[in-house]
Amino acid sequence: MYDRCVEETILAVSKAIGDAPADPDSRICAGIKEYISFVTHDPRRARIMHLEVRRAGDILTAQRQRAVKGFTEIIEASLGDLPGGLPDKTHLLALGVVGALQELLIEWVLAEERPPLDHLVETAVHIFRRSFGT
Repeated sequence: MYDRCVEETILAVSKAIGDAPADPDSRICAGIKEYISFVTHDPRRARIMHLEVRRAGDILTAQRQRAVKGFTEIIEASLGDLPGGLPDKTHLLALGVVGALQELLIEWVLAEERPPLDHLVETAVHIFRRSFGT
């Protein structure tokens, strides 16, 4: 179930990025918005991908690491056209953005009063822009 959720999400995010204007900021913003929208469309998906996978422990560690790597690679590929090239630590920054997005979604899953999705998107985009200087 976890693998299917990740695969479907990667497809949706990749399509959104592909349909966005070619500049890195637009692609990442489209990807973040689609990620949050797609994952939260069915709260069970958000719960499986961000909470239950951690609770499962070692059984799903390899799958979780592959998923994180996949989303990190999407960010890195989308940043290929940054003026002046990429920062030296692009991979670590992309990993940090993925981690921040995961924590925002865990907050959404667990909150008694869920934060509005547009606030999650705005926050994630802000974190991305501050991390990469876009």
